[in-house]
Amino acid sequence: QCPQQDAGGGEPPAAEEEEKKKQRRGGRGIIKQKKKTAPQKVTIAKIPRAKKKYVTRVCGLATFEIELKEAQRFFAQKFSCGASVTGEDEITIQGDVTDDIMDVIQEKWPEVDDDSIEDLGEVKK
Repeated sequence: QCPQQDAGGGEPPAAEEEEKKKQRRGGRGIIKQKKKTAPQKVTIAKIPRAKKKYVTRVCGLATFEIELKEAQRFFAQKFSCGASVTGEDEITIQGDVTDDIMDVIQEKWPEVDDDSIEDLGEVKK
């Protein structure tokens, strides 16, 4: 009777381990929930590079449920420059386009109002 109980007792922990493994998978859903709870604010910063060159960083477009890859392609076409998605919620545009980008964002995505766009000016990396 004892060996059967030990064998029976050993199976449920193995099944529990499998369930725990299944629960750990698919962590991307949590990230999306955090984006929705974050304050809806778009920040624009000008970051200096070498000599008189700059890159423009746009953060916070994902809080308005804007597809970053689509926005990156739009900025690259609009400003005739390189643009890339660099972070979880960040687009980097080559060149100083801080003057034009506020109007372009409001024109392309009307859900982003003027109050929710903040220009940080020149910021060090």
